[in-house]
Amino acid sequence: MKKKYALKEYLPVILLFLFLIGFIIYTIIKKGKYEEIYLSEEFDERVIDVFEEKGNTYLFLTNRNDRIKIENSRNYDYEPAFLYDFIKENDRVLKNKCSDTLYIERSSKNYHFLIGSTVYNREGKSKEFIQNSLSERAIMNERNDCN
Repeated sequence: MKKKYALKEYLPVILLFLFLIGFIIYTIIKKGKYEEIYLSEEFDERVIDVFEEKGNTYLFLTNRNDRIKIENSRNYDYEPAFLYDFIKENDRVLKNKCSDTLYIERSSKNYHFLIGSTVYNREGKSKEFIQNSLSERAIMNERNDCN
């Protein structure tokens, strides 16, 4: 004899599916269009909104139409070390032309992160490992448009 399944037995699966679809749509809309950051780029603006996905930080800044994408960046001198966890709305963000450093000003204090560096100021790693990690960053290779 075949058992008939009622809708209420499938309800948790349906709700989970709808939640996942909603989360994907939210992520796409929240991240929106974004620009990769190039070495030659310069800006000095305030943060309006921060979004994180897969370790990358997407900043919506004043005087910009799209977000800028900053690769996974950490500075172990700060707590929290991850850029996404560190940066807040209304922080002033500065990047100089032909520089790989992102400066953050908050309450008259200055902080900095190397764009794309996940081992900056990290203890317990060899100098060779840190040098290799620093030399492999996309902003210094694929998006280095400074002469």
